[in-house]
Amino acid sequence: MNSHAGWWPVALSRQLHKQPLACTLHGVPLVLFRDADGAAAVLPDRCPHRFAPLSAGRVRDGQLQCPYHGWRFDPQGRCTQLPGQEQQRCSQPLLQPLHSCEAQGLVWASLASERPNAPPVAAAEQAQALDVFWISDRVQCSLQDAAENFLDGFHTHFVHAGWIRHDRQRQRIRAWVHQLEDGVEAQYSEEGTQSGLISRLFEGERGLSMGRFRLPGLAEIEYRDRQGRLNLLVSAWLTPAAEGELRLFARIATARGRLPGWLKRAVLQPLFKVILKQDRQILEKVSANQQRFAQVPLRWHRPTPLDSSLDLLGPWIRQLLEQGELKDFQECREEFWL
Repeated sequence: MNSHAGWWPVALSRQLHKQPLACTLHGVPLVLFRDADGAAAVLPDRCPHRFAPLSAGRVRDGQLQCPYHGWRFDPQGRCTQLPGQEQQRCSQPLLQPLHSCEAQGLVWASLASERPNAPPVAAAEQAQALDVFWISDRVQCSLQDAAENFLDGFHTHFVHAGWIRHDRQRQRIRAWVHQLEDGVEAQYSEEGTQSGLISRLFEGERGLSMGRFRLPGLAEIEYRDRQGRLNLLVSAWLTPAAEGELRLFARIATARGRLPGWLKRAVLQPLFKVILKQDRQILEKVSANQQRFAQVPLRWHRPTPLDSSLDLLGPWIRQLLEQGELKDFQECREEFWL
């Protein structure tokens, strides 16, 4: 699979104001800014003159000004002003612009030579009015490890003990794993309210819950009550910034109700930050340990993960990321204690 093709989120829309913003996508340093019409633009973060970072400069009249000698560049990468020289504008781009757009509250970029035909992967549609807030972070790990972690319920008893589940308070549930057009989903039924603090705070009852992964890098958890109404939808877009470094953009959505959105955010955001910190810590330990064993003879370790019957989505996520599709997929139904 060409992991560089398609749209990848590089920033929250609300983060991109009047000043340029630095980011990295698949190892390429980029600078984001808004043009004169307020549209997002993306260029390589290096002035062609003396290689200064353009993200350290300023935006002037919708154009990017280098902090070193004041060269200005429009969203197409053309130099529009060269202070001290009479002829100001060049007709050919000096910087290769990236395709960009805004959707789902995110700024998206693509390293592909042609603008992607398909729109950016979107969060699951909801019929109910929603209260939404965002959390973003950086994690030293791979996209595969982060996606599997996010959708794996069996680590929550230990990494998030007390916050999501307790090891001694497991429930017998049923799972149905099936294929999506661009990914894979597990549906869980017959699970009551989870034993951890977060579930007891915002869930009255649990009917159906779902965990899904969609290409190129969207992981989602969705909880619904017994009437099919939304309790919680967490959509996490995972963007490879550089080798072993991931950007996370998590959108937390709850059904709009009696409690005002600002109050739910004030309660839930600190809790989700705790969960995110716990996940980041274990993922970075896993990543560091993989590096420790990278040069160790194979007689002392396995080169690939050892999957069990409880790894409902991990192997399929791996296949999707490696091959871009699912091959020889068979739906399965399992019962286990979660």
